[in-house]
Amino acid sequence: MAGRSVRLFLVDGTPQGMRTAEVGNWTGLAVVCPRTDLARLSLRPEVKKTGIYILVGPSETAASGISVYVGEGDEVWTRLTSHDGSKDFWTHVVVFVSKDENLTKAHVRWLEATLIREVKKAKRAEVFNGNDPVGGKLPEADTADMETYLDNVRLLLPTLGVNVFTTDTTPKAASPSKADELVLELRWEDAKAECLVRDGQFVVTAGSLARAKEVGSLGDGTKALRKNLRDAGVLVPVEGNGALLRFDQEYAFDSPSGAAAVVSGTGLNGRAAWKVKGEGISYKEWQEKQVGTAGTAG
Repeated sequence: MAGRSVRLFLVDGTPQGMRTAEVGNWTGLAVVCPRTDLARLSLRPEVKKTGIYILVGPSETAASGISVYVGEGDEVWTRLTSHDGSKDFWTHVVVFVSKDENLTKAHVRWLEATLIREVKKAKRAEVFNGNDPVGGKLPEADTADMETYLDNVRLLLPTLGVNVFTTDTTPKAASPSKADELVLELRWEDAKAECLVRDGQFVVTAGSLARAKEVGSLGDGTKALRKNLRDAGVLVPVEGNGALLRFDQEYAFDSPSGAAAVVSGTGLNGRAAWKVKGEGISYKEWQEKQVGTAGTAG
């Protein structure tokens, strides 16, 4: 993938305060604001525009540790003031608008509906949207423009610490691995799983098998995550084999150990437990080999 230029501006000079974010040659703009600074946010012209917003807070059960609510508004600020009184979970908000004023009500309804659908499919975040908005149909040219806008939203959200997407949002299908993707495998008793190292995440592929049993010493966080994945339909029972669960869609983890613990039902060092497919060495050994080769190059 070609490199992209992202410009971050710390409005008050602190990394956790109000920030703006832009992508090179894009007419969109993101504004991030802690809930504690909403009064100051109200003074900014961006929140008086038509746009979409994501309320963000902590979650004890989601894989990303994040809960979200996605919304849209003709004037974003009006919607934020209503949520300040009615929703307690969120700690900060990310607002997306257009610098050239070209976002319409139809555009943001489409963006809202598509974002909610993709975040729910990824199943990495706890989503507080109860209903799935339809979004409406856009003319062909507008749809193309909004798909480009959405690509930049997908790029900026993880950059701003809201990593709620998986690398592929298509459910119930394993994405074919790219030529440069590292493929890992893990076997633990009858469990057998494959994992793609993709864009900094560890993506367990659809069809991988996890152990249903959990050891008593398994961490509470992993137990809660496994339960959440079962409730969400990511992990489903294997017919005729109560000892196994199957990944019904691919699922992205932030660490190899997190992925290994969900697959095995026990705490594992993921760098040692995952093996490079076809090479018989651990992911740890593969990494050390890569670093060593890079250090002697030239």
